[in-house]
Amino acid sequence: MTALTSEEIREMLKRLDGEPADALESEYLEFKSGNAQGSEVRRQSRAIRESAVAFANAHGGNLVLGVADGKRTRSDAIVGVHRIEISDIQRDIYDGTDPHITVDVEEVIEPEGRVLIVRVPSSNQLVTTTDGIARIRVGKESKPLTGSSLAPMLASRGVADATSEIVAGEDTDAIDPAEINRLRGIIREEEVGFELNGLGDKELLEALGLVEGRRITMAAVLLLGRKSAIIRSIPQHELIVARFQEPTKYDFRRDLREPMLKTLDEVRRIVDANVRLTTIEVLGFHHFEIPDLSWLVIREAVLNALVHRDYFLGDSVHLNLYHDRVELSNPGGFVGDVSPQNVLRHRPVRRNHLLADALQKIGLVNRMGLGVDRIFEETLRGGKGLPRYEADIATVKLTLPTVVHQGFARFVAEQGLSGERLELEDLMIMRSLMTRVELNRWSAAELLQVDETDAAERLAALNALGLLEVRGRGQGSAYSLGRQFASWGRIEPDESAGIIDARRARVLVLQTITERGSITNSVVREITGYGRNQTVALMREMRDEGLVELRGRARGAHYVIAE
Repeated sequence: MTALTSEEIREMLKRLDGEPADALESEYLEFKSGNAQGSEVRRQSRAIRESAVAFANAHGGNLVLGVADGKRTRSDAIVGVHRIEISDIQRDIYDGTDPHITVDVEEVIEPEGRVLIVRVPSSNQLVTTTDGIARIRVGKESKPLTGSSLAPMLASRGVADATSEIVAGEDTDAIDPAEINRLRGIIREEEVGFELNGLGDKELLEALGLVEGRRITMAAVLLLGRKSAIIRSIPQHELIVARFQEPTKYDFRRDLREPMLKTLDEVRRIVDANVRLTTIEVLGFHHFEIPDLSWLVIREAVLNALVHRDYFLGDSVHLNLYHDRVELSNPGGFVGDVSPQNVLRHRPVRRNHLLADALQKIGLVNRMGLGVDRIFEETLRGGKGLPRYEADIATVKLTLPTVVHQGFARFVAEQGLSGERLELEDLMIMRSLMTRVELNRWSAAELLQVDETDAAERLAALNALGLLEVRGRGQGSAYSLGRQFASWGRIEPDESAGIIDARRARVLVLQTITERGSITNSVVREITGYGRNQTVALMREMRDEGLVELRGRARGAHYVIAE
């Protein structure tokens, strides 16, 4: 959930002189007047419940009562809430939703009137009103959930697991004996599931939960089915592998519509045929060969895509090989409230429970959610850039850099040989600092997906090891790579650099001014990680919006809260 603080809401209310409330609304914010009377009260209560449902079915959000749309001045827009008590709102939303939504409500008193902030958490289940109304927040609107949009939502909330469904018209004759043999080989190779060894075919399928008598599940067909059964019953199961020599032109393509275990073997053959090796010398006598295409990384990524994709959707999984990266995309957004901003730290959330369980039992998938960690760490230890996730409601895309930076790869290998192996977070910080000048506690927290205190401790620890240099003191400390790494050169920044977004930057600027009384451009750069041009643009926008005022000139220039 993206919960806004009362301070953040107050800053937005200042913008109501010149901007209507609806212009400030977003995926996470909605304004309502909340001042209905007489016969309109019941309609207002229903609208509030439906807004809460819409936020809960998306990423959570903030419903602000006491502000009217379409007004050009703050005094006209803030109409205040007079007749609604906090406990009444909480009870009405709780009693009027299924499953129940528990909201947090905060009262904010403004000169123009009383405003209520209703904070709605995201739900890992599909939520409706008790009248059966299902809605979802999309951009600035609450859209109805009907028809084709409802099935993937049910799956993403764990209400339906497509892979556990019995496949109509198929029975155990659709299972390929060759794939059962492949399955047994994986069980032996992974050295797990010892209780599965020695079982007959029927008992093995039952132990994995893939069959009910002669009836078979979608998971059984995905893992072990004959190709004809897959094409006939699950045509959406397809992995398209393409190699691109130019951004929009491929010179190799394979459309794999095979059972999942065979698909992995086919992808392995393609990777082996296209891999390039970089040789680095470490400590004068050790030689390491680093593949640009790491099979461990690609296997984890492909497994994640196949296991977590949305089988209610008809699209294919795509694996695209470029000269400097691999891109892997699968249909279906992240499950629950997982996002690119928390995917490293979020508890595991599964869409296709039966399929994931079966793969976990044979050792291919770790249910503890360590696959993403493994992808990041193996990529960085190979001297490559940071992996990057992108997602919307329909797709998850993973970009894996494949270019090996020999200086960074050599450093990582030397640390390992000397017994001073760095942890994943350390590697992320150092690799990120190859594309940006500095990191501070805030930008490092965004990068590592941890809180600011943990990020600050990690930066300080690397400084104590002599790997980072520090400028400034206290919360304003900014860290850069140690001078011994100057030979690595500077890499052009990319989208994975972890710079905080504009909304967060505004909040940090205003918090810092409140704490210190003023702020300079150099301090703005420190706390946001922005470059000079971005900083100038940010502060110009904040001045134009009436949030800050510029005082002084040249070296004495600084910003204060606008009066």
